[in-house]
Amino acid sequence: VIDQAITILKNRKVSALFTTPKLLEAMAERMDLIKAGIKGVFCGGTTMDQQYTRFLVEEICENQIGFVPTYGNTLMGLARHRPFGPENDYSITYHAPQPRAVLRVVDPKQTENLVDYDAWGRVELTTLTKEFFMPRFLERDEAIRRSPWEECPWDGVAEVRPFGAMEKKIVEGVY
Repeated sequence: VIDQAITILKNRKVSALFTTPKLLEAMAERMDLIKAGIKGVFCGGTTMDQQYTRFLVEEICENQIGFVPTYGNTLMGLARHRPFGPENDYSITYHAPQPRAVLRVVDPKQTENLVDYDAWGRVELTTLTKEFFMPRFLERDEAIRRSPWEECPWDGVAEVRPFGAMEKKIVEGVY
């Protein structure tokens, strides 16, 4: 996959990437993304903790390539992220694209209960469109519940990672 991406970047005019954190890192090890003409990166699909996000923004993108963290799936669409950077230790908080999708962070043992703000819990998704309704689907993720934001006045999810990541070793992949 990396060989294919590098070949395309060397032979085509590409200014934006949509990739996972590990693939972005692997591409940057093989070529200078700034010199290749990359202006922006949509990055998601696997965990990006605060330290890894800082590394991607400052070291890989060198604060010169726009970095847009993404969280979402087919049921939800893409969530919007709050501004992040050194001022909040690169913590990424996402807000679902309401009213289509609602994210909640619930107690994994009693999923009818929300966790407190700034506490860990399991991510629950409700999707409602004209064609489809899926209530209270438990995602394969856990996150910190964040308070509403003036631009998205509903709860957010932060530090998203695979459910159970602190209890056992989990091999991550894109799914």
